Amino acid sequence: MNTNIDDKHGPGIRLHPPIIYAISILSGIGLNNFWPLAMPYGLQNRSYGITLIVIALLLAAWSLYEFYKADTDVRPDKPDSALLTSGPYRFTRNPLYIVLTLAQLTVAIWLNNLWIVLLVIPSVIVISRYAIAREERYLQTLFGQPYMDYKKRVRRWL
Repeated sequence: MNTNIDDKHGPGIRLHPPIIYAISILSGIGLNNFWPLAMPYGLQNRSYGITLIVIALLLAAWSLYEFYKADTDVRPDKPDSALLTSGPYRFTRNPLYIVLTLAQLTVAIWLNNLWIVLLVIPSVIVISRYAIAREERYLQTLFGQPYMDYKKRVRRWL
């Protein structure tokens, strides 16, 4: 382990990513009160929302299980003790951010609110620039070449 890293604070993320997505969802609800935008016909079907949330919950459980197996903390403001490369981390470096994105889309479908869908784009941009960029720098410093090799093999999102 590299000793040049602040082991007490991990990648330095203070605003937890679920809060970023919650702000986006609440903004969509607020915008919809001033200028209602319904989902395109057919996409407001709640069965789509149920399908998305089931996928999100399964992916979250699988991802969290990998953290548990590796005995490392899931919180981005805590230091990492292991590089996760198994389970969903074989396919995406950020399955829990995909879960949050799916949750935002589920809320949009459930509330029939197109604003919340449109605000997924800023949510992903903020998460990418604020959280993921910091996490990637931190992991590169912490794990070095194994992390760089992992980044070459596995996409950031999908």
